[in-house]
Amino acid sequence: MNARPRPLRTTLQRLSLVALALFAACAPIDDEGNIDTDIQGLTGAARRPRLERIRDVAAAAGFTNGVLLAGIAQVETGLSHCWSEATWACRGPNSTSCGGGPVIAGASDGPCSAQQGGLGMFQFDGGTFTQTLARDGRDILTLDGNIRRAVDFVVAIVIREVSGVNTRAEALAWMNGMTVARGDARFERWVTILACRYNGACGSASQAARYRDATLQVQSEVGASFWRICRPSAEVCNGRDDDCDGRVDDGIAAVSCGVGACRRSVTCTGGRIAACTAGRPGAEVCNGIDDDCDGRVDDGIAAVSCGVGACRRTVTCAGGRMAACMPAAARAEVCGNGADDDCDGMTDEGCTADAGAPTRDAGVVTADAGVPVGDAGTRDGGFGGGDVGVAWDGGFSGDDAGAGDDAGLIAEADAGSEDDAGAEDDGGEGPIDESLVDIAPMDDGSCSVGAVGTGRSGRSGWMMAALVLGAVATRRRRR
Repeated sequence: MNARPRPLRTTLQRLSLVALALFAACAPIDDEGNIDTDIQGLTGAARRPRLERIRDVAAAAGFTNGVLLAGIAQVETGLSHCWSEATWACRGPNSTSCGGGPVIAGASDGPCSAQQGGLGMFQFDGGTFTQTLARDGRDILTLDGNIRRAVDFVVAIVIREVSGVNTRAEALAWMNGMTVARGDARFERWVTILACRYNGACGSASQAARYRDATLQVQSEVGASFWRICRPSAEVCNGRDDDCDGRVDDGIAAVSCGVGACRRSVTCTGGRIAACTAGRPGAEVCNGIDDDCDGRVDDGIAAVSCGVGACRRTVTCAGGRMAACMPAAARAEVCGNGADDDCDGMTDEGCTADAGAPTRDAGVVTADAGVPVGDAGTRDGGFGGGDVGVAWDGGFSGDDAGAGDDAGLIAEADAGSEDDAGAEDDGGEGPIDESLVDIAPMDDGSCSVGAVGTGRSGRSGWMMAALVLGAVATRRRRR
């Protein structure tokens, strides 16, 4: 039985079914190599939970401006991660985040059967599926792992493209400090970097505009405040905004080592604190600083002296400075004090004792003529200079001098001269031996003879002599 020819309509219907099957198996690709998310992507209530996940996972990695990542995901897959969310795309490897089903896969490099193209929400593409997993790890098949890998990727391209950014912490700080607004210089630089380094369309203004518009869209979709939500924790030096205050590694205490001038401090820089190395000690000087780093300030500083004798002065280090040393003024030399009063380096120079004159405490203190004065010495040795008249213990007491009615003896002695001493009423007794009476001739200006200190030195001296002569004459008469 000959077969009847198939009508043209039937043939066209079959071709249409084949085309539809091919379209369903592979994602639509635009002229820039992206999945055409303008056609399909997450919609409605499913979008907000996906944006929250992007925000929170990125923040845990130190990227607190998560809207920038959401803009990328919107361009690449319309926020889809699993094939079940976009069945028009190619099937990727299976994932636990997709209930054991496949992740979304792109087909920019060929048909879905070739297993080439990006994997997951951020479309990581290292060649074939096997090559991509070998490069980025199987963690990218999970939703959180795909987001974490996206953070690492944008950090790397910012370090590569932005001058002065050399570390992960600096890259995160550069992105976290960005204002997402049309015309903002940093934001415009950001979308240009994405067009070139994330998409491979360097210099493409249309691709840059696509990233810009998608980012602004997801920001306004949930509100700007939505993207600044953070779960605060203690801030540590790790390049992240742990305490959710919008600042990275703020309030991290410096680490110090060493003491005094050797003390050094290191701070958190670029997400890390360098090892602290103390400085080297120096010689201690008077400056209020612990130069030798022993924990003591200005210790062991030698005092400074100036001047000699009583003028010598010494200053020490006090309050971080050494005062100027000023010698004291010289004075007249004082004899006998053992000090160099005039500060010439000699002690008691120019001082000599009077010849033959004993000092006050060495025997009898004498005046200049050898006569005892005051109460010095013994009263038994003659006439005490302080006792007016005759010293009563000097050979005759007051009783020996006769009674009051013997006063005439004194007159008798005064009546005659020394030449008349032999003409006595005693009947021829010989003349008085003048050697028995030591009468020292005195000048009128001396107060050293007889009653010392009377004020009338000449007259009192002769009066004393008369008293002695009278006493001697009386004694002879009585014999």
